[in-house]
Amino acid sequence: MKKTIVPLLLFLVCFALKAAQPSLSQLQFAERNIVLLQDKAQLLPLQGLDTLRVACVSMGAPSENEFSVMLGKYMKIKTFAINQSNVDSVANSLQQYNLAIVAIFGNRLSEKELAFVAAQNKTRGAIVCSFANPSQWLSTVGKSAALVYAPDAEVASQQMAAQLIFGGIAAQGKLTAKLGSFKKGAGLTTQAIRFKYTLPEDAGIDGKKLATKIDSLVNDAIAQQTFPGCVVLVAKDRKVVFTKAYGYHTYLKAEGENYKNDVLNRKTEVDDLFDLASVTKVTAGCPAYLKLVDEGKINLDEKFSTYFPVLKGSNKENITVKELLCHVGGLQAYSPFYKWAVNTDGSLNSNYVRSVPSAEFPIRISAALYARKDIGDSIYKAIAKSLLLPSYPKHKYVYSDWPFVMTPPVVEAIEHKPFEEFLQSTFYRSLGASEMMFNPWRTIPLSRIVPTELDNFFRQTQLHGYVHDEASGIMGGHSANAGLFANANDMAKLYQMYLQKGTYGGKRYFSEKTFDTFNSCPFEGEGVRRGICFDKPDMKDGKVVGHSYCSSLASPEAFGHSGYTGTVVWVDPTCNLVYIFLSNRVYPTRNNDKIVTTKIRAKVQTAIYEAIMHK
Repeated sequence: MKKTIVPLLLFLVCFALKAAQPSLSQLQFAERNIVLLQDKAQLLPLQGLDTLRVACVSMGAPSENEFSVMLGKYMKIKTFAINQSNVDSVANSLQQYNLAIVAIFGNRLSEKELAFVAAQNKTRGAIVCSFANPSQWLSTVGKSAALVYAPDAEVASQQMAAQLIFGGIAAQGKLTAKLGSFKKGAGLTTQAIRFKYTLPEDAGIDGKKLATKIDSLVNDAIAQQTFPGCVVLVAKDRKVVFTKAYGYHTYLKAEGENYKNDVLNRKTEVDDLFDLASVTKVTAGCPAYLKLVDEGKINLDEKFSTYFPVLKGSNKENITVKELLCHVGGLQAYSPFYKWAVNTDGSLNSNYVRSVPSAEFPIRISAALYARKDIGDSIYKAIAKSLLLPSYPKHKYVYSDWPFVMTPPVVEAIEHKPFEEFLQSTFYRSLGASEMMFNPWRTIPLSRIVPTELDNFFRQTQLHGYVHDEASGIMGGHSANAGLFANANDMAKLYQMYLQKGTYGGKRYFSEKTFDTFNSCPFEGEGVRRGICFDKPDMKDGKVVGHSYCSSLASPEAFGHSGYTGTVVWVDPTCNLVYIFLSNRVYPTRNNDKIVTTKIRAKVQTAIYEAIMHK
């Protein structure tokens, strides 16, 4: 049996995940020279991500390499490394996947490996990607498999080949010499439909200046204990050009070796999940309304009570959907519903929460507490009975959580499925946002979830994987006002889709017209500069006025939202910009307003604008 031959240099240069990031010229060279040789089934760029279960099988390399890591930026994949001894077991494991991406790093394959490659497109969709001379095994690739050829296994080639597969870059390369049955000049073309992961210079930005400024601002904020850590992401012109994690999950690191094995003592990583707080409103509530309005299932000018009958017969019966989503409907800003569950002496009220789950108390609100099953109904009735603000029916802007607290039952009544399942099946899975979710404690290791507050007044525990917001928390974390967790990369996909007015990855989610309506300011004539769901920059005398979480350099067309836990997202159509800032400033207590006084979120945004303006 022939042995697989992989040059030692290949291991040293290509397979270390900490390899140096290629230069822009190296990335551009790879982008021009990777060739899509065949794609009879028109698999590429991959679409319908919500229908795919993808496995990446690497031959002649570890399961985690630059190629597989880049694939994972587009969607959740399972990685395998194959060799002569485990071919059968890997083949067995692949039965649960409907698409195999086989990355071949060796010039020669064993007989078993050759048979494995030949078998792939017979049982599932297959993409074969070559990072070595494929002469020995090229003829074994089935005609229905997609075939991608990279002239080498350099880091740049691995990254660009993965991006070609998902449409981060367009296929444009041509063979410079005959390769097997493929003639010189062969090469198919495709279109780019998703994020390209590249360097700032690829978007005309001085990367060194951008990184130096952001590093300085963020590190200074961490030194002041504004927050323990954060992640910053910048995307311009559909290119993710800056993603960096700073600091730690908590301040335990400063206390030395005592907590080195504590799950809370973790360095912040770019794929960590943060509690988005009120950014949930535009990441969960807003896409739901965009979709249902676009499909004619909700009318913005209709009474909200039409879709939420609890309000019928109340003083809120005639308030419109638009008024509520623009925060001009006269609703109170907030009510501490969680206090129902807390007695005056600080003990918990067993009429509302208990430490043991049961049919009557099934809603898990912390690792050791469960709320009664009708708690949501009680909250909705309390909202219906509450007093309106004296300013109503005049349109005075008063930010309120309540419209989004009431949103899940509205969506569920129309779509006949749970709110989160609607979001996952309609948006998140097809976007490739596989780690955008409520209650991440169910599926994500706690070491990858950033903790928030040490709750000593309600749930009496360190909040970690459970929503920080009490209104959402007492309902089990399923709400549109707060409760969503996500990493920056997954968030960016949704907001890029917003920037493109409803389209991403070759799929249209809602019409441009509907998005433009949501990004308008319906009550601007009455002094309310607020979009439908979206926050908008403050204006004075026709100019943007900056504040603690928005730069004065943002355009009037920008839209976004901030979150109480220390998060913010802004999208600016005038310069094709997506800016995401995620932190956990409420750790260990909310009694820390430095994120407001330092204006760190706005300062980082300003640094981005200045880098763009001085390109």
